[in-house]
Amino acid sequence: MTLLSPIQRLPLHIVKIIVDHVVGSSRLALDGVCKYLQEYEDLLKPLKWVSRNFRAIAFSALHSHGLVSMIGPEIENNLVLPISFGNQPQRVIRNLEVELDERLIHSGQTLDLLALVPCGKCVIPFVQTLTFLFVSSDPDPNEETNWVTAEVHINVFVYRIKLMAPRVSEIKVRPRYFGRPFQVTRHFGNLITQLFNITGRVDYTDVGNTVLPVELSLERIVDLTRVKLTLTSGTYDSGQFMQLTRQSAATLQIIDIESRAIAVCDLVRDSAGGYVTYPSLFKLRVVQSMDSNTRRRLSISNDVVLFPRLRSLFVRPYYSFVDDAAFRGNANVLESLDLMLDGLTVSMLHQRSVFSANSHPKLQQVNLVYFDGYLPDCFTTLAEYMRFALSIGPMASARGLSGVFGKTGLMPGLPLIGNHPCIQVLSLLNVPVSFWDVINLVRLLPLLTDFYAYPQSIGTLPSGVAKNKLVNYVRSTYAPMSRRFRCWHLKCVVYFSLEIAVRCVLLLALACPNMDYAAIAPHSRVAFMELMKRAIDSREFQPYAPRLRRLLFDGPLDC
Repeated sequence: MTLLSPIQRLPLHIVKIIVDHVVGSSRLALDGVCKYLQEYEDLLKPLKWVSRNFRAIAFSALHSHGLVSMIGPEIENNLVLPISFGNQPQRVIRNLEVELDERLIHSGQTLDLLALVPCGKCVIPFVQTLTFLFVSSDPDPNEETNWVTAEVHINVFVYRIKLMAPRVSEIKVRPRYFGRPFQVTRHFGNLITQLFNITGRVDYTDVGNTVLPVELSLERIVDLTRVKLTLTSGTYDSGQFMQLTRQSAATLQIIDIESRAIAVCDLVRDSAGGYVTYPSLFKLRVVQSMDSNTRRRLSISNDVVLFPRLRSLFVRPYYSFVDDAAFRGNANVLESLDLMLDGLTVSMLHQRSVFSANSHPKLQQVNLVYFDGYLPDCFTTLAEYMRFALSIGPMASARGLSGVFGKTGLMPGLPLIGNHPCIQVLSLLNVPVSFWDVINLVRLLPLLTDFYAYPQSIGTLPSGVAKNKLVNYVRSTYAPMSRRFRCWHLKCVVYFSLEIAVRCVLLLALACPNMDYAAIAPHSRVAFMELMKRAIDSREFQPYAPRLRRLLFDGPLDC
């Protein structure tokens, strides 16, 4: 325990980084890990001499966080590892990660891993999340002749998983790629279908490159309550997964899909041309890759209500209906809205008065992103978008208004923003602002707490104010301007100078006494903080240094 104690004190994500670095290595040198984990170097130094047994220590540390990970050689060297998790009681295990060769499951060899389950010696009763990291060995030349045998082995494997983790509520499937595509077999679809049936949930991620599409056993699937798919591989069969989703439409409560080709409209249209409704769905999140050149827009009959109980809607990159199909029948239950809007969608929502006054009494979180890019249907000006976006404001207690702008700037929206002082979160992506723009925004929005934009310059100084007197001018003229404003999110560093950003942040902090954080990209954080330290210690900011030093903390003080 003398070696295990220091590593147990590390955060879980740090321990996982260390484990990832030593997978496949018989001897460990922690110098490379310590280089970018300087904060934990004192804890890691005593472990630098450890060689072979460090893997067991690291995995035991994972277990101390409630996670057991059986990855790599552990499966080969100790097939009954689950019964010997060090000295830790099995009841603390909440998450279990297992790496398995999919082909060994078909052949029955992996069943040795669970051989003691029927005897009650390998039961982990409190596991809630079970993650399978599937790898594939070289293809079996006799694969086509052992279909029945493989089916039996899969059935036994799934049965023993149920016995081992009787309370599991979530099973995740993650194919793993080691420099080559994942060799999908004809049995893999049946295997993961049966795993999904254990919990009634689908959680599948394919972010690499599979050789063949996964063929699911759709006729064997139970009624699902949740579907979570991440499909960025170029070879998956989206039709299979859409059929899987539509087949459980009556019972699904959560749909979360990230893919290249699947849009919202694909969920509601079956192969026969009819409509599929989701009466129990309360959360819908669909993210389609931007490399899709075609924008499919579906028109739904006015008498069809697709999502009557929908409470949360997140759609990227565009709304794929011609009409208000996604908003019918759920005005009294919708709580969270996150949309990327183009000109056609803005016009449709405005013409149909989807968000009229007091139409959505439970709406609390709103984030709207306006895309006026380079498509012919994006004719809405920034001012029109802002007018529509802000019309939702009185119904929301917290809100983000975002924009991806082409030739338009910030100033056309300022008068409109000022008419809605309830805004708490404002995001203006890729919009260059000066220090005086930010000052005007904070004055117009007394409830503003977070602002997203990048500073381009200080701006034109007021008449009669010299550059070396600017600090005193801001302090005497504007402070205290707002006691609610907390954080300026500076966005990507490529758009601005760090020196200008530091000066703008310090000046704004003088005007807003409770501002305690400036967020910036991680790779620029160190340089940004060094410049800020120097600026605070300089002659012009030195009188206010005690209060400005709170900006040097690594996050808002109340987090």
